[in-house]
Amino acid sequence: MTGASRSLLDFVDAPVVVGDPDGRAVYVNAAFERAFGTSAEKATGVLLASLFDGGAREAVLQAVAGVCGGDGTVRFRLREEGHGFAALASPIVAEADRVGVVILLTEELADDERLLAFPRVMQEPLDELSRCLTELAEGANSRAYRRHAEDGLRAVGRIRKQTEELSAVIQGGASAKR
Repeated sequence: MTGASRSLLDFVDAPVVVGDPDGRAVYVNAAFERAFGTSAEKATGVLLASLFDGGAREAVLQAVAGVCGGDGTVRFRLREEGHGFAALASPIVAEADRVGVVILLTEELADDERLLAFPRVMQEPLDELSRCLTELAEGANSRAYRRHAEDGLRAVGRIRKQTEELSAVIQGGASAKR
């Protein structure tokens, strides 16, 4: 492929596959080839769902059917070759007709059970710290002492907010804007 005929998708570091209206692969980028151990030549013309195994095949099939059926963009997850991916399938539209689908896959780090449990595990010590600081602030005899306890409570609030954002990201949601 010459430099002039390269796709912008060739420069995306995440795996990308593009399908035609019949649900067959017409393009995979180099990241897809590396992640899924295939080549563009082998993947081209193959049903999109057939590029994946097991439950991933069903997830891709449902997403492509949803996108082509008019559901718009579909988010889903899949596991392949021991890796978890968050996927985004979007329609390709030309002259008001859906003419294909593009699927972007990003590898998930949330498969680590410790990471999944982090927000829950942090909740108890945050609650305890918050309770202690509240009691200190309420019983403080000096302004400086009360101010330090209140500063600690604000810090706990910031940690709670960051923990909630992390939890949303782990569960596939978007991080809150700062």
